[in-house]
Amino acid sequence: MLRIIENMRNELVRFTQEIIRIPSLTGDEGELSKIVLEKLKEINIDDAFIDDIGNVIGIIRGEDKGPNIMLNGHLDVVPSGDLENWEGYDPFGAEIDEKGNIRGRGASDLKGGLSVQLYTMKLVNDLKNKGVTLPGDLIFSAVVHEEAAEMFGMEFLFKNTFRNRDIGCDIVFLCEPTNLNLMLGHRGKVELVLTTKGKTSHSSRPHAGINSIQKMVPILEKIFNEMGKDDYIHPVLGERCFAVTNIVSRPAGYSIIPDECEISIDQRYFPHEHVDDMVTRYQKIIDELKMDDPELKVSVKIREIDEKSYTGYRKSVQKHLPPWITPADDPFVQKTVRALKRIGQEPVFDYWEGGTDGSMSKGILGIPTIGYSAMELRYAHTAQDRVNIDKMLLSFEGYYSIVCELFGIEKPFRE
Repeated sequence: MLRIIENMRNELVRFTQEIIRIPSLTGDEGELSKIVLEKLKEINIDDAFIDDIGNVIGIIRGEDKGPNIMLNGHLDVVPSGDLENWEGYDPFGAEIDEKGNIRGRGASDLKGGLSVQLYTMKLVNDLKNKGVTLPGDLIFSAVVHEEAAEMFGMEFLFKNTFRNRDIGCDIVFLCEPTNLNLMLGHRGKVELVLTTKGKTSHSSRPHAGINSIQKMVPILEKIFNEMGKDDYIHPVLGERCFAVTNIVSRPAGYSIIPDECEISIDQRYFPHEHVDDMVTRYQKIIDELKMDDPELKVSVKIREIDEKSYTGYRKSVQKHLPPWITPADDPFVQKTVRALKRIGQEPVFDYWEGGTDGSMSKGILGIPTIGYSAMELRYAHTAQDRVNIDKMLLSFEGYYSIVCELFGIEKPFRE
């Protein structure tokens, strides 16, 4: 391992512990954003700021000859859940266990990686201060609202902040969990809402009304019996799948037959498909059932929610993450592999099962996007949340090698 990496071990660990101790739940990332901004300013890079939605951005400027590289992660974490499941650890204690893991909510998703990316900025800035020429910009971005899974912060970053400030990037590295491998994409995700309509009546006279829950039953039966029968398997992304994740009825209680029942469906889909195709698939089921039940009133749509960031910025957004794949033969991918092999790592290509903000950078904007970090997905969102310190150091060296490779810098590897 490079000496400069090993020498920063204690500082990297302390900062990672510091940010894990901040419970930056979605919509409450303000305290963490200030800490991250302070660290960027302490490093004394060319520009560091918080944008109007609350994203933190730092830039080390190059000579405008490219490529511009962006290191990206998110500020928010999911709730800790039942404390009894944490095996005696404080979810926001950031304790180090006997195996050298930092334990705590967000350690694996993804504060361990965010810390590594930030300190990569420090090392590259040190090179620049020593007279090393950077052909392009190195950009750090930590965005809000990733866990909500609709690209709220990432969309604002690209379509507002970057556009207004004339910032561009040619390659994006996500520090979502990869276990030192290279993630090159994932399936699309859309949350669909199916709603049946009925007619209220007193529950002592149920036949005087139309029970919307009863109207939902054949829909659920048909979905479970038919939607899961899909023979097509994508060559790298796996199977198209769905899950019914919630059922609610309205009005509830008060001895009343509910006139509205709603189910939520988490539907995954492939790059060759469009989100409208997913809506059409469920509409077909509805149309078939209506032939047998003319009284059936059902709608299907993509869920929309009103999001509000900690800065007060609001927008109505769809719960939708487009699918994406960065080709393995992309020049940035090949250079990344070369950079990691130079330091003795042997990454394999893989694809996330869940979604990421790469749906914006690659899925919508077409910017090559690669996932790389030390964290392991098996610990994400669990009460065993952790990041291994030794692996963090390996990923730190990995990111430093990647940036140097893409910028054509050889100095650190000749010393």
